[in-house]
Amino acid sequence: ENIDRLTFKLAEREAFNGIAVLPGVVEVENFDRGGEGLSFHDSDAQDEGGAKYRADNGGVDIVTCTGGYALGYTANGEWTEYTVNVTAAGEYEYVATVSSGSDNSGFSLGLVKDDQVTDLTGKISVPNGGNWDTYTTVTGKLKMALEEGEQVIRLTINSPYCNIDKFEIKNTVGIEEIQNNEAVELATYNLTGQKVGKSTKGILIRNGQKIYR
Repeated sequence: ENIDRLTFKLAEREAFNGIAVLPGVVEVENFDRGGEGLSFHDSDAQDEGGAKYRADNGGVDIVTCTGGYALGYTANGEWTEYTVNVTAAGEYEYVATVSSGSDNSGFSLGLVKDDQVTDLTGKISVPNGGNWDTYTTVTGKLKMALEEGEQVIRLTINSPYCNIDKFEIKNTVGIEEIQNNEAVELATYNLTGQKVGKSTKGILIRNGQKIYR
């Protein structure tokens, strides 16, 4: 089994099905290619999910769910990683679609940089819904701002037996949504204090407040 797992290990990681753009949704079955210990870690080489979504999952258990696939049969300490591109630096929140038939299951999200993982969420508790087929959403705010650009997010199972379908990283509630056809155009600046024009998108500063355009 160990030899088989190493056979699928690539020399370096690459995104599966394209780099996820944030703000946006990350489908958790689309973890990076690379192999055991590089882009994911699973407690064993057996695929208990049986969804046959991808051939390079190396024991990561992928199950079917309404409308697609999810991580299932999760065990404590397992993790998967995702290359993402953050289009604008700033503060964000998460919305995760999850299920569990057990008490106390949960996971966390972290930012991987220079082989170190910085916690973004703390433990995200997954409520016991009585089964693993009924999905719900859990929400919260990221503990730190994200930088603009390409980076890697790690999903780690903190307590076993939760299914995870996807997580969305979205702009923090309270940032004003600005339409392009606004009647009054005030001076607008980026997060470094430089004045910008109407064509600039992302999180900006106008009249002393953060906006998202």
